[in-house]
Amino acid sequence: MIRLRDGSQTKDIRLDRIILFDERSRKFPVRAMVAEKKLRSYTWRCNAFLDQGQEGACVGFGIAHELAARPAEVKGLTNKYARESIYWEAQKIDEWEGGSYPGAKPKYEGTAVLAGVKVAQGKGFFDSYHWGFGLDDLALGVAYKGPAVLGLPWMEAMYEPDAKGFIHATGEVEGGHCILCRGVNAKEEYFLLHNSWGKDWGDNGDCKVSFADMKKLLANGGESVFFEGRHTVRL
Repeated sequence: MIRLRDGSQTKDIRLDRIILFDERSRKFPVRAMVAEKKLRSYTWRCNAFLDQGQEGACVGFGIAHELAARPAEVKGLTNKYARESIYWEAQKIDEWEGGSYPGAKPKYEGTAVLAGVKVAQGKGFFDSYHWGFGLDDLALGVAYKGPAVLGLPWMEAMYEPDAKGFIHATGEVEGGHCILCRGVNAKEEYFLLHNSWGKDWGDNGDCKVSFADMKKLLANGGESVFFEGRHTVRL
């Protein structure tokens, strides 16, 4: 087991998302952004295939993939940018000591999605952010507003998609992962996720997860966040 900066543990250093939720976020629900009530299927393009390798920084990579996706595609995002300009900077502003950036003491991995989102907002990529508080919020948000950055518990059967492209929320929890949700299929009831483990993982970096499994993951310490007022900032 690998100890993270908040004292929690992970079995895989790539899964170093730390759970942190600010109660003030409840004042900014994604439902306030979505006027439509009927779910539809929609997929947001993401042509970036970032790879965090055998290290932490999933929060930086999940957020960078959102910035690279429609509706406002930021060009030139790299593994280095995701790691150093989002993940390391998030570690510097979150509530825990140390980090993985140069000069950090003690040396520990991990940060929260909330910290990474604050860093990205501070760089001018979007005006505000809103949270999903369950399956319906996530589905409607992705259907009408944009992709979502997810913080999820990552379970044993989620490492590799099955023959139909699905990962399954079964087995033991291996750690916490930050990953992009870029699509929803209302008819077949699944979400399309875009991982940060390279283009060779899954289907060009993508996998599917059923509504039932996503509901389970969100109920077990999961979160979803949407960016509003996106800008194509030049790096």
